[in-house]
Amino acid sequence: MFSKLKIINLSIFTDNKILLENINLVIKQGEPLVLLGESGSGKSLIIDAVMGSLDSKLNLKGEIFLDDLDLLRLSNKQRRALWGKKIALLPQEPSRALDPTMKIVNQVSEVHQYIHKRGKRKSYKHSLKDLKDVSLDSFEDSYPFELSGGMCQRLTIAITHASNAQVLLADEPTKGLDQALCKSVAKRLNKEINDNRLLLVVTHDIEVAKYIKGTLGVIVDGKLVEYNTHKNIFTNPQHLYTKKLLQSDSSNWEIEKAKESSQILIEAKNISKTYGENKLYENLYITLKKGEITSIVGKSGCGKSTLGDILLGIKKPTKGKIITSILSPIQLQKIYQDPPSAFLPHQTLLEGFEDFIKLHKLCMHMLYDWFNKMKLDRELLNRKPSEVSGGQLQRMAIIRVLLLKPSIIFADEITSRLDPITQQEIIYLLVDIVKKEQLSLLLITHDLQIAQKISNKIIQL
Repeated sequence: MFSKLKIINLSIFTDNKILLENINLVIKQGEPLVLLGESGSGKSLIIDAVMGSLDSKLNLKGEIFLDDLDLLRLSNKQRRALWGKKIALLPQEPSRALDPTMKIVNQVSEVHQYIHKRGKRKSYKHSLKDLKDVSLDSFEDSYPFELSGGMCQRLTIAITHASNAQVLLADEPTKGLDQALCKSVAKRLNKEINDNRLLLVVTHDIEVAKYIKGTLGVIVDGKLVEYNTHKNIFTNPQHLYTKKLLQSDSSNWEIEKAKESSQILIEAKNISKTYGENKLYENLYITLKKGEITSIVGKSGCGKSTLGDILLGIKKPTKGKIITSILSPIQLQKIYQDPPSAFLPHQTLLEGFEDFIKLHKLCMHMLYDWFNKMKLDRELLNRKPSEVSGGQLQRMAIIRVLLLKPSIIFADEITSRLDPITQQEIIYLLVDIVKKEQLSLLLITHDLQIAQKISNKIIQL
């Protein structure tokens, strides 16, 4: 069992840009490390460097030791031999980690079979327990595409836990989860600590950082600006960014709601939806009006995204009727919960946006204007979707929808990948757009507090 992970003077850079600069960190048994920071600050690059999965286009300097094992001197084959057995990764994007063709119980079971060398029957039994621990035992025969984003996140947690590795790297482990499940995940992570595993958590979720007590680091623009005990940073933050971060909770937001309207764009009558014997809801009556914000709130897996898809005509209700005054389908736009699903993985982002702008007869300067408003560097356009952070990709997905000037936007958990400061900026921007453009915003969120701050109507499932 490893007792210490030590990162010494770690720098990561391209030919013309420093992404991380002289990072020094120590993780010990019983002393987990949580890294807080905004999207794109370089937090996840540290996990990639430890894991050995850093993009080959990036340069690295420094040292990383697991006790006396010098990770950076190992060959790629030797690094991969540690994966799952010694070092386990809880990935930021479940969609990139899960096999869409395999039932979820089998995806957990194969960890027990191939990592722990258990027989099929014992592996199956262990996998059911792992799924039960994340409240997915009743979905054992489901495929990932049949689960919500939050449920897929829980599935990756179950798979990672099943590996029983000595080092656990958790990259944004609670995005897209409601508060109760966030606490459950934090409790699970604390159990890993009690089992003497080395734990590194990268997150923008302040609540998760509060639950996991150990050392806390704050990263801004690739630099470690604070590094202290959990207690000292929360009670006496020193850096201006840290102070701003801790004050950015949605309970402190001051925002004027959009004015109520009488013009109905979509009317849903007596909507019911069932999957087999599972009844999500029945006899719902909902209207989406011009210039208003409607939020759908509820726990992971309760059918929030499905209801949004029904309202936009992407899915059909089991019963009921949808009446719309929207004449063109292009006026109905969805911002997906899973940003990578909205972009072609083999294209650079610039190529994708150029195709999009050409198709819809738009201008590139409109794209650059939105990049400025979203505080995104144009240099990111030269990368592929997998080469930017989840939060950066989410902002680009929002931009692509806004370029079309739709009448209705269905925003599915659009802030779950954003740090609290960026989250506040994006929500304020969207509310302002709703007011100015008189569009209708349908927001799916697990955060009731945000819904209460900005919504004209709230649907709780």
